[in-house]
Amino acid sequence: MDEAKAKEARGGNAQSKITIAEFLDEWLTNNRDLARSTRRTYQTHIRRYLKPHLGHIEVDRLQVRHLIGLFDAIDAENTHIKAEANQRRALRQAVWEARQAGDTAARDAALAQIAELPPPRRPAGTSTKRQVRATLRSALTEAVQQGHTATNVAKLIRMSRGRGSKPLVWSPDRVTTWQDTYTQALAAAGEPAGSRTTRAFKTWRALPRPSTVMVWAPEQTGLFLDRATKFRLYALYHLMAFAGIRRGEACGLEWPDVDLDKREVSFRVQIVHITYSDVEETDLKTEDSKDTIPIDTATAQVLRQWRHQQKQEKLAWGREAWVQSGKVFTRENGEPLHPDHVSAEFQAIAFQAGLPPIRLHDLRHGAATLMLAAGVEMKLVQAQLRHSSMTLTADVYTSVLPDVAREAAEAAAALVPRAVAVGSPDTAGLPSGSQAESPREITSLKAEKHQVNLTEASRPELGESDSRALSSTTGNATNRGRACPGRSPVPRRPPRSRRPAASPPRRTPAAPPARRRRG
Repeated sequence: MDEAKAKEARGGNAQSKITIAEFLDEWLTNNRDLARSTRRTYQTHIRRYLKPHLGHIEVDRLQVRHLIGLFDAIDAENTHIKAEANQRRALRQAVWEARQAGDTAARDAALAQIAELPPPRRPAGTSTKRQVRATLRSALTEAVQQGHTATNVAKLIRMSRGRGSKPLVWSPDRVTTWQDTYTQALAAAGEPAGSRTTRAFKTWRALPRPSTVMVWAPEQTGLFLDRATKFRLYALYHLMAFAGIRRGEACGLEWPDVDLDKREVSFRVQIVHITYSDVEETDLKTEDSKDTIPIDTATAQVLRQWRHQQKQEKLAWGREAWVQSGKVFTRENGEPLHPDHVSAEFQAIAFQAGLPPIRLHDLRHGAATLMLAAGVEMKLVQAQLRHSSMTLTADVYTSVLPDVAREAAEAAAALVPRAVAVGSPDTAGLPSGSQAESPREITSLKAEKHQVNLTEASRPELGESDSRALSSTTGNATNRGRACPGRSPVPRRPPRSRRPAASPPRRTPAAPPARRRRG
């Protein structure tokens, strides 16, 4: 009796003793209008996190401390997952060293320890933990409405947003470091350098990268596209690389939303992954994603060629066998593409091209990087990517700006023609601003500047206009000395001394007339 009164005091139903696990099952069953992808996400969160840690607790007894314990347990599991990953990496290094030394026993022992480790797992990041809380919050909202509890505890816990992975460009230094690690990993797996086997591909794909989000440099993107021209879905990769669209948007794009004459593409739906063999067509990620973006002339031409190829495939399959899906990018029989199949082919092409690994979604980041490198304003990049705010765009791509700036500096330096190469013996190791000055020229320039300075010191009465002319003469003499390497500059005579004009005599003002006194 006292327990029932206490439950009513907490705002719950006195007859309800439902646990978190029971209510979550009931909640999923009753919400039949959920999108399949959303339902699958909820099921994963409930199975992996909510039921194991909170399932035994009654709904009205759930407190903030229980949620804190949930996320502490997730963090502890992350630590364990990372420790296993480090152990696996160390054992692979031991295998490689044993192979190099020809120690078969040590190699077999390390391989046996690797086989005993559990399968690799991904740690739950800040984004995943926030999504788990969102799932619980949605469920508890209905629990409050049904009278199982008075408070939605999930709304009371605060979580840091954390920092998502920022894009990094595959610079030459990063590629070299990664390539060395990849070569060692291949040797540990018993594969020679440059191998293109399935085992080498798995090693290439699983190797740690400087960041989760990596972006190809422009020349690397060009190498990929050149390789992709031999594959059927080249037009899809080309569109993603230059227009910056998402994978699901590319798979869901329909021909009525493509205007090749105006060079515009609109988006209304996307195709998302459900299982390895099942997909679902859903609304776009945000309302801002439902917009029209421009495409360049070359991309429009690629899409025209692809449309012609698709028509030829339709004729080959016949009217009865062809699936009239209306999608721009389809399988050979007209069926919509599975997003995972597109990603798998993309990675296979990149691997065969000998490129460092990126995800298919990173082509979107690469398109933004290309626009920034071309000098496109951040506001226009935001519009092309259909971000909700320019702050989001700037926050995501600030990390690639130093690489873009360095490329711009190199491009600017390349515009200046040079007769003498930088660092050659003729330049005496001087930087670019002094490369054309030989030791004789430097001595001559010093004497000339000294002479000009003496002239200036002897004429302190020069006016402002004369000082400007003298400064201009000094600058011209310096530049003239740099004009032709191997040739002594022609010394210029210092400007003639000008005497200041005689000042006109001052006039003494006349005294005012004396006032007459009235008598």
